[in-house]
Amino acid sequence: MDRKIVEQLMGGASVKRIASSLHVSKRRVRGLREQAKEHGYLNALGAKGSVSLPPYPEALFPEPADGRALRLSESHQKLHLHHDWIQERLGVGWHAVTVFEELPLAGITRSSFYRYLDRYQLNRVGECFRVVPEIRHQPGEALILDWGKLRVVLDPVTGRRKTLWMFVGVLGFSRYLMARLVWTMDVETTLMVLESMLREIAGVPTKITIDNPKCIALEASLYEPLLNPAAERFAAHYGLVIEALPPADPQKKGKVERQMPYVRRLYEAHGEAWLGLEESQHYLDRKVVLANDRRHGTTLRRPQELFAQEEAGRLKSLPATAYEMETFHEGLVRQDGHIRFHNKYYSTDEHYIGKTVAILGNVTRVAIYHQGRLIETHPRITDPTQSKSTKPQHLKPWERAMEDHSLYRSRAATLGPSAEALVMAIIKQGQGFIDTRKVWGILSLDKKYPAEHINEACRQALEVHSLSYRMVRRFLELRAVSEKSSGQRALLGARPRAGIPPSTHRFVRPLAVYEKACWSVPEAGPA
Repeated sequence: MDRKIVEQLMGGASVKRIASSLHVSKRRVRGLREQAKEHGYLNALGAKGSVSLPPYPEALFPEPADGRALRLSESHQKLHLHHDWIQERLGVGWHAVTVFEELPLAGITRSSFYRYLDRYQLNRVGECFRVVPEIRHQPGEALILDWGKLRVVLDPVTGRRKTLWMFVGVLGFSRYLMARLVWTMDVETTLMVLESMLREIAGVPTKITIDNPKCIALEASLYEPLLNPAAERFAAHYGLVIEALPPADPQKKGKVERQMPYVRRLYEAHGEAWLGLEESQHYLDRKVVLANDRRHGTTLRRPQELFAQEEAGRLKSLPATAYEMETFHEGLVRQDGHIRFHNKYYSTDEHYIGKTVAILGNVTRVAIYHQGRLIETHPRITDPTQSKSTKPQHLKPWERAMEDHSLYRSRAATLGPSAEALVMAIIKQGQGFIDTRKVWGILSLDKKYPAEHINEACRQALEVHSLSYRMVRRFLELRAVSEKSSGQRALLGARPRAGIPPSTHRFVRPLAVYEKACWSVPEAGPA
């Protein structure tokens, strides 16, 4: 603060203006003005002097001497004789209590020892200090987001306690503040809140900066987080980049972290009465409007005014079509190779059995992701009588063979229903092993026999419970022999063989005798 006051004094600002803008007393400003004249930062007239300010963070003026520091206790004098010894052991990693226990002194209390460490900052030996640079954003560059708990609500209907969450967003350049109240922090709610914020500012920033919750990042990382597919699709639709910060590093989004207790303070005057989520959101919206119209402590400008004048025009335009909200689910692939989504089951490759996958579903399609990579898509099941969507390539070989559109069934169906039933029975008989030799043997019989004969032979094989190619061929051969014999009998009965005289052997009877004996019906005898 001293540096800010002296800088404004060197710029020619008056005492009254400095006290009003920085909210300090005029007495303090006058006192610093006299000190600045003594050190040459200002001349006698109060204008800029010949001495330039030391670089930050070096102090402008020396600290006043503390009279108490000149009085040293007896314990302090003893410890000061072993200062180097204490510092050396703390530097190699000893704990302070270990150094105290090994002190080559007697009569030193623990409190005296720790006061000595604190006085000479020996308790900070070995600490790693780093310079935290200022995070500056250009107009339209970043929308910074964070979740936070607002209050606990007692539901008047159920009597249960529920947590009311707030989702706060701050534009990095103008500090324009937005807040939404929600019950859950799931993927759908997060994306709907993000969409409402983008529509409030009527534009799209270059990036969104947020922590690594599961709704944004499936896997947090110091270097490259694994983003949620739903968040990636949302970002692709709006043409922005999602910056998921490393774990346990909230300093990188301090502009919104600082606003979380501020939003709670805006809501505290609401009281404990609960009149519904819409009423609380309406109350908080009115408070946020007032907050955006107040001068910000860092920019010293009103966020609403700075946003309208410099940042709104730098935002990208919203897309012409609204984002189609998708349902997100994460779960394990079952042992049958299916993943459950809204009480329906969708197949994946057997390689992903037992692994965790993410599912995104809209009205028409279901997409399955594994570690951020798309592995399968299915049409959304809308038929209430259908429970599974299984692709043929995900079936086992014997399961594919029993499909309605499989090669075996389609070929067998051309021969007849009995042939198809026999082929399916042979496939099911294998218990996972398909005896293709039997199947193709039956299907290849159409090269020698008509389809209706093959179908009839398959029917006969099913009747005798014989799932065998040889049995089918046996029935076909018997039918062929029977038809050949009948044809020969009909031919011989119609006309005798030409050139062959009838037999005159005494034991040979004419064929007509046998035909008469076989086909004639005996007459009934007398009663």
